[in-house]
Amino acid sequence: MGRKRKAKNYSIVFSDTVACVGEDRVYVPESEPENSLMEQLQCPIADEVLIAMRKAFSLTFPSNPFINGVQAALTEIRRIGVEALKPMPEVLADLGLSPIPPIMDDPALRKTQIFLFVFARTDDIDITVKVNGKRRRLLEYFGNEDAMPLLTTLRAVVSDTFEEAHDEDQHSALLQRIRKRIHAVLPAYNACVESIEVEPIAACSAKSKDEGDSGREVVNPKPEA
Repeated sequence: MGRKRKAKNYSIVFSDTVACVGEDRVYVPESEPENSLMEQLQCPIADEVLIAMRKAFSLTFPSNPFINGVQAALTEIRRIGVEALKPMPEVLADLGLSPIPPIMDDPALRKTQIFLFVFARTDDIDITVKVNGKRRRLLEYFGNEDAMPLLTTLRAVVSDTFEEAHDEDQHSALLQRIRKRIHAVLPAYNACVESIEVEPIAACSAKSKDEGDSGREVVNPKPEA
C-alpha cells in the first residue's frame, strides 16, 4: 500500500503581504510588482470563506423554526459553502479533503473580486524578504493565522448539509451541529472577520453555549460609549 499523503499547512494572510513582494523578494508597500509572490503561489481568496462561515452561523437560527424553514436554511448553508470552496480544489486536496467539483464555465470563477485576505501554503511563505532595506522573516514580520481549522470546518459543514434527515427533530439537530462546529472555530478569526466589515460572533463560553443552543444568535457585545 502507498503511504498516506501528508496534509499541507495553510495560512491566512493579508493579500498585500504577498502581493507586494516581487521576484527579488523585496517588499514594497502599495506596489504592484510583476509576477508577485501572490501570483507565483496562485493564492486563493480567503474573504469568501470567512463570510460563508459567518452567514452559515446566522442561518442556523432560522426565522421559521419548522421543518420547511430548517430545510431552507440547510440548503442555503450548502449553497454558500459550495460557492466559497469550489474555486480552491487544490487547497482542499492538500488538506486531504474532498474537493467540490466546479461547474464548467462557472461565472463565479471568473468574476472580479475585491478582497483583503488570501490563503497560502505556510511553507511557501516562510521565507526571508527585504523590508526597508533589512532582511526579515515574512511570517514573523507580517504575521499569519493557521487557516486549517477554518477550511476543514467549512468543508465539514457542507458535508453535514447532505446528511439524511427525516423529521423536524433530525433537521434541527443538523442545524445545531453546524452551529456548534462554527462557534468552536470562527471566533479565533474575529480580527479577520472585523477587518472585512462583517460582524463577529462571541467566543465560546458556558453562557454563550447555552444561549446558542436556545435559538438566539450570539455576537460580540458592543463596547459601551
